Amino acid sequence: MKEIDFIPQWYRAGRERKRRYVRHYALMAALFSLLVGWTFIINGHVARVSAEVEDIQTAFEKGQLRSEQAVRLENQIAEMEEKTMLLDTITPRTKVTAILGELSWLIGENVILSSLLLQDEVIRDTQKADQFSAAIVRVGSSQKKDQNEVIHQSPSHCKVVLTGIAARPADAASLIARLEKTDYFDRVFLVYSKPKKVKDKNVTEFEVRCFVSDYTL
Repeated sequence: MKEIDFIPQWYRAGRERKRRYVRHYALMAALFSLLVGWTFIINGHVARVSAEVEDIQTAFEKGQLRSEQAVRLENQIAEMEEKTMLLDTITPRTKVTAILGELSWLIGENVILSSLLLQDEVIRDTQKADQFSAAIVRVGSSQKKDQNEVIHQSPSHCKVVLTGIAARPADAASLIARLEKTDYFDRVFLVYSKPKKVKDKNVTEFEVRCFVSDYTL
């Protein structure tokens, strides 16, 4: 006996189309899920790489900043060394306070100074300049022999210029004599001495030059 199929063909075709649609939708959903998952993975890698790049950039900027700071420090150190060398060059071997103290003791009551000049001057004597590199410091008569110190500086010495007035010519001459006797100064000579009237009083105006004897040849 032959079976009779009561399901129409159009119904079968519709069901087949629905199955294909379901398979297509399932495949598209799987692809979409895979794409979303891959996107999350890629974003994670990109975030980590970006963080590493930022860390590297930050480290580079810090290194560059430290390099600039090191260069600035080197420049400051070089500048300080130059200033130190300059100070060593212009610093007198004998302290100014010691010179002033000796002068205050030598100047008598009848002498008034109007100006006092201390100037470091290059030694013009060629023979002395050649010998000066091995000169011995000798500050006055108060320094002991075992305190002498060999110095190696440019050939120069401190010039002292005293300008003022004395009550009498003998007072100016007495000042010159005391300067010649002390061990602090040498090469004492009188530049000029002339009479002058100050407030209806006759005084003697003078100028004396000498050198600080802080070395021996």
